Amino acid sequence: MQDHTIGGRYALRREIGHGGMGVVWEAFDQMLRRTVAIKRMPAGEGASDEAQRRFAQEATTIARVRHEHIVQVHDYGIDQGAPYIVMELLEGEDLESRLRRVHQLPAAAVLSLIRQIGAGLDAARAAGIVHCDLKPANVFLARSAYGESVKILDFGIGWTLHDGGDGASNERYSGRFGTPAYMSPEQVRGAVPHPLTDLWSLGVIVYRALTGQLPFPLTDVRELIVSICTDPHPVPSSLGVDLHPGLDRFFERALAKDRSRRFQSARELVSAFAAICEAATRPAKILVVDDEVDAQILLKLYFRRKTGRAAYELVFADNGERALDELRRHPDIDVVVTDINMPVMDGLALLERIPEVNPLARTVIVSAYGDMTNIRRAMNRGAFDFVLKPINFEDLEATLEKTVRHVEEHRRKARSNEENDVLRKFTSAALIERLRLHGPGGAAASEALEATVAFIDVYQFTRVAKERPPAEATRLLNANFEVIVPELLAEGGVVDKFVGDAVMAVFHGPDHLDRALQACLAARAQLEAMAQRAGDDSPYAHGVCIGLSTGDVVAAGIGSHACGQLGYTVLGEVVNAAAHLARAALPGEILIDGAVCDAARREVKIEAAGQRSVWPRSEPTAVYRVLRSEPSLRLLAEQPTVEV
Repeated sequence: MQDHTIGGRYALRREIGHGGMGVVWEAFDQMLRRTVAIKRMPAGEGASDEAQRRFAQEATTIARVRHEHIVQVHDYGIDQGAPYIVMELLEGEDLESRLRRVHQLPAAAVLSLIRQIGAGLDAARAAGIVHCDLKPANVFLARSAYGESVKILDFGIGWTLHDGGDGASNERYSGRFGTPAYMSPEQVRGAVPHPLTDLWSLGVIVYRALTGQLPFPLTDVRELIVSICTDPHPVPSSLGVDLHPGLDRFFERALAKDRSRRFQSARELVSAFAAICEAATRPAKILVVDDEVDAQILLKLYFRRKTGRAAYELVFADNGERALDELRRHPDIDVVVTDINMPVMDGLALLERIPEVNPLARTVIVSAYGDMTNIRRAMNRGAFDFVLKPINFEDLEATLEKTVRHVEEHRRKARSNEENDVLRKFTSAALIERLRLHGPGGAAASEALEATVAFIDVYQFTRVAKERPPAEATRLLNANFEVIVPELLAEGGVVDKFVGDAVMAVFHGPDHLDRALQACLAARAQLEAMAQRAGDDSPYAHGVCIGLSTGDVVAAGIGSHACGQLGYTVLGEVVNAAAHLARAALPGEILIDGAVCDAARREVKIEAAGQRSVWPRSEPTAVYRVLRSEPSLRLLAEQPTVEV
């Protein structure tokens, strides 16, 4: 075959490997003058319609995704009855070859790999593609002038998600088979593929790369299938491999037999692994508080290996007061190991002061067996655990490892709470409320509502954004929203979203229209009062253009479930009408449509505002202007600083 030309264009040079359904050659593209790789189906299989269909599917599947971590397809054709795929030529080795050579990889190297694999899987998922045969042999480590990069290969048995509704497609799937050791329980049972199937395979790859062995290592295929569906995997901490204990919990999710309990995206899996790697790179910092010098020396000697490889960092103090000084000097201390009987400040007094200085640190009390009264006092005052004298160092080590794991989990929860607090500010308040009421399963369910929608737009702020530095422009815009949003919330409105220099709010429930009108009137009045007090050069002097509409809307979670990008919002003609009315309004105007005019209470003063071009490419339509509401609003400028 060498020197044979394929498709009248590609000159074969040398065989470089075997794929799932063909031989891979290095070839020269005589038209574009470049070296490529050609995967060619052997002539003996060329007569099989099913084999040709699957071979063509591999080409079309990969061609649908253009991503730096998925091998790229340049061309597809049939030469002398044998189909072929032309792909980019990669230099390097596959992950299977590397693992056979080095057996295990450090966690940092695995993190780099799965970040790239995960990005490729996310891209495939966004295109509706499941790989179905993800394994180290199909993960290529390509070398280039810029370093090493991962490329996912061989989508030969890949599955496009939109095929799942076709009975014939399901029959075709039942005949496919991946690599058993990397197949998920649902895959070995013959279920229609799901993107979480690939995440299971990625979990198996991570397990093997870290431990040097497969989680289900049986060689008999029938026994292996039963084991994958039935048996728990050996937790890494039981294998005698020096790995972070948090990996046990990681693989509980990555290799959960119920796919609903797995990581729900590659991004989530990678983030969880990255958090463990981050925790593993920082030594556990332990403060030892004891006035006996011999105790300090013994602890240094016993833990010299852990301190030598940066697993532990020991800090010492000889009484409670100095211990507090060390806690202030080292705010990242994880565990305090303290004696009870010490001069200046004893261990019980120290125990009460530790939360003031470091609320995340946990305390292990060391005391004699006969001092059980003080040990009970210490436990009642918040000690995490205790160790008896004379110290059994193996018991102390086990206690410290347990305490460090607890502190790491506590720190992760604290970080999650901080992240959630930040994310909550960027998340729809309506969705947060629905999460509380209905839980994750029903929070984003669609429902019909009768509601009023308001758009409040800061007039001509686009020009300010162009003229001012970004930070200053943002500050000026937010100054307006700091006045507007409290008025919306005070009347029970929900801020749905900020769109450029406008805010969209939704009011539903009893008197939703009246509350929306009152909120808009109050926001306009407060901005006018602030502009009067702060001057014409203030951010409040722009004025606002407000549009309101009322009627039926649909509240729903919209976006891409496959990519994990969703938003909770309201939809319908009412939303569009409010947005267009705001665009048609002049500075300081509250424009409403006929539906609002008919439904508003008598106290709301309304006048006709003539014909306005509200809807794009439509005739001008009658709109109305809201003047004021009775009783009159109390302006911010009129409110006393302190009310008695």
